[in-house]
Amino acid sequence: MSKSKSFQGVNVFMSRNLVPPEVFDTLHDAVKNNGAQIHLCCDPSRNGPNDYHIISCSKHEKFEDLKSKGCKMLGPRCVLFCAKERRPLPKQSFTCCFTMDGVKILASGFDADEKVKIEELVTEMGGALQTKPSSDLNFVIVKNVLALKYKWALNILKKPIVTYEWLKQCSDEHRVVPQESYKVLPFSGLKICVTGIPADKRKEMETLTLQNGGKYSAELTKKCTHLISDISFCQFYQIMMFLSDMFEFCLSHCPLLHCLRD
Repeated sequence: MSKSKSFQGVNVFMSRNLVPPEVFDTLHDAVKNNGAQIHLCCDPSRNGPNDYHIISCSKHEKFEDLKSKGCKMLGPRCVLFCAKERRPLPKQSFTCCFTMDGVKILASGFDADEKVKIEELVTEMGGALQTKPSSDLNFVIVKNVLALKYKWALNILKKPIVTYEWLKQCSDEHRVVPQESYKVLPFSGLKICVTGIPADKRKEMETLTLQNGGKYSAELTKKCTHLISDISFCQFYQIMMFLSDMFEFCLSHCPLLHCLRD
């Protein structure tokens, strides 16, 4: 008895208006050889459990229309990967590729809408967005160093901590891009004010603050997160206060200027 084919029983809709011409024939053969019923058109009314639509990417003009009608969509890379590995087609709303197949990611510091977009990008690449910290995470994406899970990821998990831009670049290139250019800078999300320090030293601190992802404020305001000073100073606002040598220590040893908060 012959083995059942991995796409057996599914309907795959392929329109030349939605699929890149350079991969159309390859996709057609892959779908046909794996047992699917091919329909050479785009039919948004076909949104059953066994109906799939191949589309070039989520930026295609027809993507939102198909999504709003509950159609399951697949990117060319996803289809070719499933055909090669003899895997069934994924059941979620859209899978562009399997760049992050088996990858677990935690996001921290983002608002609800931002987390929805992050989850979309992660799952579109075959990954999983976790809601709780765990030791088997592969990456942690944070908005800045003030994110709730940042210190945990830095000091306990010790896995790559990257920005949202890294995830977008992975999606654009359909690969896990190197993290070096997307590491979270040590002062990102911080607004630093300096007082009681000579002008030339203040200028140097301003430059270092900006180079390391922070914002510099010439005046102490309620939006400041940290105050650097070599003199005794009253804390008018709920901010962290450090001596200037702590500023330099944080740059060279500890990528978190508010390391003494807890």
